Amino acid sequence: MSGYDIRALADRAEITDLFVSLGRCLDEHDFDALRDVLTEDVVGTTPGGTQEGRDALIAQARANHQDYDRLTHQFNSILVDVQGDTGTVRAYVTGSFGHAASPLPERVLTGLYRNQVVRTGAGWRISELTVEPKFRIERGTAVAE
Repeated sequence: MSGYDIRALADRAEITDLFVSLGRCLDEHDFDALRDVLTEDVVGTTPGGTQEGRDALIAQARANHQDYDRLTHQFNSILVDVQGDTGTVRAYVTGSFGHAASPLPERVLTGLYRNQVVRTGAGWRISELTVEPKFRIERGTAVAE
């Protein structure tokens, strides 16, 4: 890890925490807290569509997640690159969506996140969020035995 100074390491840690906070907000239905993760003019492209602006993207996140009691967004292979007051985040996500009545997920999605981040007066925020779907598994309907 040569070439990293303390500032770069601190930025990378803050950006990684920001990214993980995105998943926590979705998992815990804390949609209002997404205001502390996204810039006001964020552009987001997800399996739910493309939205411009924080309020529109939060509304989309709420619509696509609120009906699930059980949610987990697990991130791996997180790669952060910082260039001054901007940066990029690339990571794989596995999202599981289910209901309280069953430990089996209704849906499992895997995808590649490619986010742009910017340093603001309030800290790092996501300014562009792109999710490239890779795999989708839907629980089939029950089969009579």
